[in-house]
Amino acid sequence: MRSLGVKTDAYYERMRKVLFSTTIENYRPVIRKGDGVWFEDIDGNKFLDFTSQVGIINSGQRPEEVISAIKEQTNFTTGIISNDFQFSAVHGRGSLLGEEVSPVALAEKLIELSPVPYPKKVLFEVSGATAVSAAAKICISARRGAPYFAAFDKAFHGRHGYSLDLSSSKPVHKLLHKDGLMVARLPFPESGVTFKKFIRSVPEDCRLEVLFVEIVQGEGGINIPDLKLLNAIRRYVKEKGGLFVVDEVQTGLGRTGKLFASEYLNLPPDIIILSKALGGGLPLGAVISRSDILPKGDLPQSAHSGTMPASPLAVAASLANLKILTNPDLLKETRKLGKYMVEALLTIARMSGHILDVDNLGGLMVRVEMTSHDICEKAVQNCLFREPGLLLIGAGERTIRFMPPLTVTKEEIDLGLSIFRGALNSLA
Repeated sequence: MRSLGVKTDAYYERMRKVLFSTTIENYRPVIRKGDGVWFEDIDGNKFLDFTSQVGIINSGQRPEEVISAIKEQTNFTTGIISNDFQFSAVHGRGSLLGEEVSPVALAEKLIELSPVPYPKKVLFEVSGATAVSAAAKICISARRGAPYFAAFDKAFHGRHGYSLDLSSSKPVHKLLHKDGLMVARLPFPESGVTFKKFIRSVPEDCRLEVLFVEIVQGEGGINIPDLKLLNAIRRYVKEKGGLFVVDEVQTGLGRTGKLFASEYLNLPPDIIILSKALGGGLPLGAVISRSDILPKGDLPQSAHSGTMPASPLAVAASLANLKILTNPDLLKETRKLGKYMVEALLTIARMSGHILDVDNLGGLMVRVEMTSHDICEKAVQNCLFREPGLLLIGAGERTIRFMPPLTVTKEEIDLGLSIFRGALNSLA
């Protein structure tokens, strides 16, 4: 295997001795510093990041607005268990000058922005997986017991607890897990699936009380829905009195060209789950849910809590980050650049025998399906060893996801695609 440098090799040698295995691949760079769409590793190699760290940094690496908000918050508080002690401070400088930083202020903002119908409330968490699990608890409370959950084939909602019960993208994810929820597995509403086929797949004893949905499936392969069918399913769940829960951990906050991918639906969801980009690089998750589905409009006191949700630095970062991501000009440019990227990748596909398909729902969440898993892996690795390199990451069995920060420029897209083209040309 090729090496990115002696410092990288030495780092991975140390890592193998002290860190348990996760999803780390030792051919990837060890990042030293990032700026916008660019990274530099510990050996001095430079890379364009077309992963956004799997959607964490939609606003790019180290945006000044987020950095200034975090710095100013350190003048007030850094560690508060906000489920026991709330905090509030008005910033005297930085991007949030004169604005309140508190869990309530962030919840009010999310309620204002989200398409979930009123009345609604927010439950904060520390990650996508824990937010999905918290959303499942809301559904259990709303249905006054253990409802029959449903989720799509190839769904990915997290790697532990209820979130892993709902997932099915890869068998290895459940290697160390025992399912707890009863989950009906339904076909993803992609092209070729009819509404009749979908209804036939619903088990007789499943009343579609709760359906968890990714509008675009991320880890499962950047699978794009047939919107007409997805909207038909949404209407059907509503007619049956069920809850339609949208996992926007990866699609949320501008990724698909709209602030929420749920805006592609004709009817709003009952619950939206956010994380990844929400914290501007800091750990933060949120569930935005209709409150009128719950007994007395709330969860039972102390039925759910946690130590780290909505910590002061994450809340400050999130409020500043939302200022960037809710800019209508940025969302418009994201849609424009997403279309440009798809067209450019289709041109590359016509000249390459290694690409089967290129597609997106909108924005900068683009699916490039390769001819095999092996070709997919080789293309991703080849991109790392160009000058400059390009960070890409796979999804599903043989798909590469192209997900640069929404702040990427046309020139940076052109450079990234030139690197990708060169990497394809070097394939045997």
